[in-house]
Amino acid sequence: MIETDKSLVYGKLQISPESRTVYADEQEVVITRMEFDVLYFLASNSDIAFTREQIYDAVSKDDYSGGAYIIRDIIYRLWAKLKITNIRTLHGYGYKFCIDHEKNNAMS
Repeated sequence: MIETDKSLVYGKLQISPESRTVYADEQEVVITRMEFDVLYFLASNSDIAFTREQIYDAVSKDDYSGGAYIIRDIIYRLWAKLKITNIRTLHGYGYKFCIDHEKNNAMS
């Protein structure tokens, strides 16, 4: 990870919290507020496992009992939009952002 101006850079993925922009393969990718918040939260806490509930509580001010399922959908949308393998599913637990995604790619 390289941190520049509070931006996080993981290989071809760049996340800038100040401008709330995300670049994948040097192309800006338009994502929603919640998608950005989830991505930045996971990337800022790389290699730490979180339940869906923990992620929802960290990025949302709402007290919504179904929030964990929203996180699952957001993760799916991030995978589709960014074409990244850094966000890993931990079956029966939740998700984590892996720095060494090449090594973890074999676990898909």
